[in-house]
Amino acid sequence: MISIFFLRFSDPRVSDWPLMSNPFGVILISLAYLSFVLYLGPLYMKKRKPYALIKTMICYNIFVATASAIIFYGLLTSGFTTHLSMGCEPFVISDDSMSLSMARWVWWVLILKITELADTVIFIFRKKYNQISFLHVYHHTVTFLLAWITCKYAPGGMWTFIMMPNCVVHVIMYTYYLCACLGPKMQKIVAPWKKYVTRLQLIQFTIMMIHTFQAFLPSCEPTRKPLAYIYMSQVVVVFYMFLDYYRKSYLRKKIE
Repeated sequence: MISIFFLRFSDPRVSDWPLMSNPFGVILISLAYLSFVLYLGPLYMKKRKPYALIKTMICYNIFVATASAIIFYGLLTSGFTTHLSMGCEPFVISDDSMSLSMARWVWWVLILKITELADTVIFIFRKKYNQISFLHVYHHTVTFLLAWITCKYAPGGMWTFIMMPNCVVHVIMYTYYLCACLGPKMQKIVAPWKKYVTRLQLIQFTIMMIHTFQAFLPSCEPTRKPLAYIYMSQVVVVFYMFLDYYRKSYLRKKIE
């Protein structure tokens, strides 16, 4: 069923866009990312002192927060302020300007997810290996691949809604990261807010699960059920891992 879906239901409008003709580009990027994170990066840094990269982090966090805000606005105004609702909105391939605009913004989401892989690269150069958890690497890899799948097979309709809360959370999250790298005084000010950022992520995943559940209804998106299974399975897995992280990081400390 899934193989038939991948063969028959890709969006021909995006096939000529960078990285969209076939999956080899994203697979190579994913393999390069995992190779660097799991082996090449730590090997390179083994006998080197950690880099500070303060200016790099400031610029990077400003860029990602700003890009997330711009993409949120782009997605919102490409249908959700006019004819799209939060309900079941079937994906329709169309050459009208609004539909093409939505597809382009979904492609920019993919590019942003590639950019966000730099999080882990910065951690490695700073030798912050404790921050490179399985959750961190898995989440970055999966969201990147899901962005490609969405752009290839459903860059419109209900499938684009869940990208908007993700963008909002990332504006807040990378603004928090920006403040955290502005020195010890600012770190003390924003540190208590870290758990609330994690709570926001959990709320985001809950919204994603509730919204995606509509696609399992018989009358909703009958040709894209495999996409719903892929989405839901990964959101549930990531939600569980974030919830486990939240319990270990904050609830256990409170009990102790």
